[in-house]
Amino acid sequence: MLYVSILTSDRSQDPELWATIWQGNAPPSINLIGAYNMGNDKRVFIWEGEALADIQFMDRFNEVGVLETSPAFDRTSGWQAAFSKDIDAFREGRRRAGRRGWGSSERGACARPGRGVRRGAGGQRRGGEGGQRA
Repeated sequence: MLYVSILTSDRSQDPELWATIWQGNAPPSINLIGAYNMGNDKRVFIWEGEALADIQFMDRFNEVGVLETSPAFDRTSGWQAAFSKDIDAFREGRRRAGRRGWGSSERGACARPGRGVRRGAGGQRRGGEGGQRA
């Protein structure tokens, strides 16, 4: 399973953070895919784990900060297609994932049941009934 963890910790606590990591024994089943330092007191860890021991190892980071972890689903190809405005690739990815693609209903795929479709600036279709979502 793929996870994303966000650690918020005071950078002055870095020696304690490194000690927590070095003194622990990472299970062989944990796979760290990426670790990113943000421009503030946050770090992002992208990792795979299958066992309870994997989650317990990552939970040790709470000793020096606050770690928030959530399961994640890789939707990179869909976002890439959207960023590059490749509607065919976007539709194909949604079809493979078992989701309805845009144009498969009158309301459009981004509209939720009970929500209408309206036109935004420039005539783009937008789902929603109240204010716009970012």
